Amino acid sequence: MSELKAFAIAQNTIWKTLSNENRVKILYALYESDLSWSDLMFNLKINPKSLSNHLNYLIEYQMVEKKNDGYGITAFGREVCELKIFSEIAEANT
Repeated sequence: MSELKAFAIAQNTIWKTLSNENRVKILYALYESDLSWSDLMFNLKINPKSLSNHLNYLIEYQMVEKKNDGYGITAFGREVCELKIFSEIAEANT
């Protein structure tokens, strides 16, 4: 895969993630601290099926990781929350 194509896929993934309110809620909750599945469900008021789907998406794209006692944010997920990823994208395009 070309570097440009990989870059485009990464950008699309970030926009798709940020376009969903529940995924953003999950990311920012985990940005604050690691949480269990039930804590996420009750604190964010997301139904179980939806929460599972969103967590699987965030894990697949390496923004969230499964831990022994719940879930935590990855370095990439932290960059997305801090919007550092956008400055990196801008630098790559100059």
